[in-house]
Amino acid sequence: MKAYFTKSPMKFELRDVEVGPLGPDEVLVRVKACGVCGWDVLVARTVAKEWTPIGHELAGEVVEKGSTVPGLAVGDRVVVENSTYCGVCEQCKRGNVVHCVNLDHHRSPGGFAELIKVRYTSVYPMRDLDFRAGALAEPLTVAIDMVEAAEIPLAGRVAVFGPGPIGLMIAKLALVKGAARVYLTGRAHSKRRWEVAERLGITDRVMIDRQDPVAYFEQAEPQGLDRVLVTAPPATIPDALKIARFGGIITYNGIEFGDDARIAFDGNDFHFKRLQLRGVHSIPNLGWPQAVELLRSRTIDPELFISHVFTFDKVPEAVRFAADARSETVKVMVDVG
Repeated sequence: MKAYFTKSPMKFELRDVEVGPLGPDEVLVRVKACGVCGWDVLVARTVAKEWTPIGHELAGEVVEKGSTVPGLAVGDRVVVENSTYCGVCEQCKRGNVVHCVNLDHHRSPGGFAELIKVRYTSVYPMRDLDFRAGALAEPLTVAIDMVEAAEIPLAGRVAVFGPGPIGLMIAKLALVKGAARVYLTGRAHSKRRWEVAERLGITDRVMIDRQDPVAYFEQAEPQGLDRVLVTAPPATIPDALKIARFGGIITYNGIEFGDDARIAFDGNDFHFKRLQLRGVHSIPNLGWPQAVELLRSRTIDPELFISHVFTFDKVPEAVRFAADARSETVKVMVDVG
């Protein structure tokens, strides 16, 4: 079967890959749709020094299952987890699965492939969702993780940094959680994303290339914000700390490499304001039942998020487009099946 591999800078190969026989606890999934993530762009652009499978936001159909696999049948429509907690390490046995130290990344190959082999514990039924919508479940689990970690208070004041797909999902979920006001920050050129924000009910938008965000929030929210959720690079964290209120919580899920990964902030100010900065890695991904239900109910409407669709033979073009056309895109999707 066919599968894509990538190597920096932005090189791609379509290879014939042997799936091999299924183990007793494995399932074979025919991939139907796979989204292009910002991480895929980073892997293709700089991270992958050797040829690496690519793609992890996927949905498909079970075509074969191992002899001991319970609760699944051939033909079931499923989403495939990016990673799964092992269930047997010390942290898992303490009930702290989010800090699993022996994560199960068992999958062969990546999501931009015709077929993928995983342990049955890494799939979740998506019922009547269409496959493109199902492929949004993985980034939605990241948004859910961010929102849960932030503990958004009822009628709270919230800022979300970054209007990408996950930032947009977070902003909508913050409203669902009962936030009184939700601000979204980003650059003015992200026109398609601002249109989606408006349709999601996010009316307070801060263009950071047109106004200083700290000055804006000092005027708009002089007491500071209850919560700041950062889906932007690390360099934005010091601003998030400045605009948070006394006792505020900042959650962070972003990636940068090299010198730009390092930040500095006033430790005394952090201490005396009783702030909390919570890193949210979202590995393992949790919240799959909630993600599927939010998509099924259109609380998170898939049609708003999927802005461009490419065919399987155009995966390299899809990844490059996601990298270079951010003003035009929200989520780039690949129809595999």
